[in-house]
Amino acid sequence: MVVSRLSCRDYRTSFGSKNHPVEKFQIKTNKGTLYVKEFTNKDAQYEAKIYELTKFFTDNFIYNTKDPSLTQYKNPENFEKYLDLLDRIKKYYKQMFEEDDGNLTALEARNALGELCGAVITQTFKDYSGIQDDKTCYVDSVAVKKEYRKNHVGQILMEKAINCSKDIYTDVFLASDNMAVPFQLKNGYRIMDYSNKEEKAIIDYLNKFRGDYPDYITFMDKRLDETNQTEPWYKRIYNKIKK
Repeated sequence: MVVSRLSCRDYRTSFGSKNHPVEKFQIKTNKGTLYVKEFTNKDAQYEAKIYELTKFFTDNFIYNTKDPSLTQYKNPENFEKYLDLLDRIKKYYKQMFEEDDGNLTALEARNALGELCGAVITQTFKDYSGIQDDKTCYVDSVAVKKEYRKNHVGQILMEKAINCSKDIYTDVFLASDNMAVPFQLKNGYRIMDYSNKEEKAIIDYLNKFRGDYPDYITFMDKRLDETNQTEPWYKRIYNKIKK
């Protein structure tokens, strides 16, 4: 495995998001301090760095779900397929950075040894089904190393990534693995209402391209400012897909 290791000296490098940079910060945990900085577009151009981030997220997907389409990759007999999965997801992340509209935010948290212990990626909502909304933030990926959980690391990373751009977004949307739903509920997210005509239409539309709802995935959202009088994101999306 190729691993890019950053020392605390590297942690001092400057931030580099386009529209809303996040300054470096620290998270105190019961396992020691985590040093957080942005994973920038420039970082994504280095093979070792994008590979490490990809593997971190991919392994989190595989080992924190009951979805057999993902858990199959834990089987040593499927190692070659696992490598192929890594390559496909790496290409997905690289393309994401290449097509960044300026609002993509990626944060990485490392311990004093430079080990990657937490990460998050948010961007403007643009689903591979073809629908998008410039006022909705999409939490694409979030992961925390097992021994650092229950330290609010995931919550802090998500809040930092989302809040830095809340002036342009009205809502946040994510597709949560069912095992992570309690965590998201604690962070103020709500489960989308399948009995609501508009929300049902969106869920059905997205699931045509995913196929993992409701057995393994729950669609969730959150209003960033409850006093905001604009229509929620799902109404905007509904108006697009019903045409």
